[in-house]
Amino acid sequence: MPESGNLTREALRKSWRSELFDRVIPFWEQRGFDPGHGGFYHRLTYDGSLLGGEKFLWFQGRGLWVWSFLYNHFGRDPARLEIARQTKDFLLAHGRQPDGWWSQTFTREGRVVEPFGGDLYGMYFVAEGLLEYAAATGDEQARQTAREILERLWRRIHEPEFGPRTQGLWMLSLRIATQILRRERDPLAQEMADEALDAITERHYHPEIGLNNEVLAFDFSRLPCEQTKCVFGHSIESLWMVLDEAERRGDDALWRRAAERIRRHLDVGWDHIFGGLAHAVNVDQPTYCWPEEKLPGTDFTYRAVGEYNYLKSLWAVNEVILATLMVYLRTGEEWAWRYLSLAEEVRREKFSLQRLGYPTYILFADRRITYRPPGDRQDNYHLPRQLMLGVLLLERAAGQPPVV
Repeated sequence: MPESGNLTREALRKSWRSELFDRVIPFWEQRGFDPGHGGFYHRLTYDGSLLGGEKFLWFQGRGLWVWSFLYNHFGRDPARLEIARQTKDFLLAHGRQPDGWWSQTFTREGRVVEPFGGDLYGMYFVAEGLLEYAAATGDEQARQTAREILERLWRRIHEPEFGPRTQGLWMLSLRIATQILRRERDPLAQEMADEALDAITERHYHPEIGLNNEVLAFDFSRLPCEQTKCVFGHSIESLWMVLDEAERRGDDALWRRAAERIRRHLDVGWDHIFGGLAHAVNVDQPTYCWPEEKLPGTDFTYRAVGEYNYLKSLWAVNEVILATLMVYLRTGEEWAWRYLSLAEEVRREKFSLQRLGYPTYILFADRRITYRPPGDRQDNYHLPRQLMLGVLLLERAAGQPPVV
């Protein structure tokens, strides 16, 4: 067994529980949630100061899911359900436009700042959050609204004029479908899961490079400018969701194939010099100029030239931790624990700002993961999801009963 010293499954379980309930959740409940109008802010500096009162649709759907999930799986605390309820009420009061699409940004009070402009991701997060809230409360309006959103999104991504399709849309479709199917039989969710599995494991997978392409043409053909590119974080995130759905189905062959591809993406994408996951690779393109990236909250613009784009993100590390934990708990494979250990180490030592006395994290950085104050965004989804799901996976593996 590769576990040793201070990094064992039990040590991780205790550490993640403490981080979740002593640091991450209190930060959001005290600094990031608006008790006056409901919903979550997103422009928060590293010291927790609020830079602006606007509310982004992604953060409302994601926050609704996290606090509903907390209620459903970690003690059924009515205070947490109240935060979810207020967020749900904010969304239902202000989010949906007369044409059925959902606005993208709001003022603190709910006035629309940015109407729907084609961003489907925020609507996926709203649907996920409403479904988890409905599971907590039996709220039929929330469930039906989520269903209407999913039906609209599913129709949209199948319309020929939609254009190129990204792996991220299949990833969200699969994740939501798996959660639905763990609770009930549902024809739409089954169709979503079946098609998303095929897209992630067959269509987006490029056998010549052994990696997943992020963007394909509408007919699933490879776009000339994208066929040698891979976005590592999304690919690994998509593949752990394949693991989860394969486990639900009892499909061992699918599970093993996804696990092997997780390892492949890590072997190619992990930065063994400075730690963390590279953002992307454009295979065999040594002079490629990547689009410039402005890092949130700084005046720093990241410019990458070459085969690899080494922009670093905390969310990608969170997804590596979940993927490798799932593989390790089922197989005990040394490589899975090795990458899990590397990811946890860089998360604690470089992305976490606890060393500076802050309860927050660097979200995006250069290759060295340089601290650049003041920051203007924190994450109310990937990090708490990693901590929550990680704790539940470890407790299930140890045979501990869930706290509900």
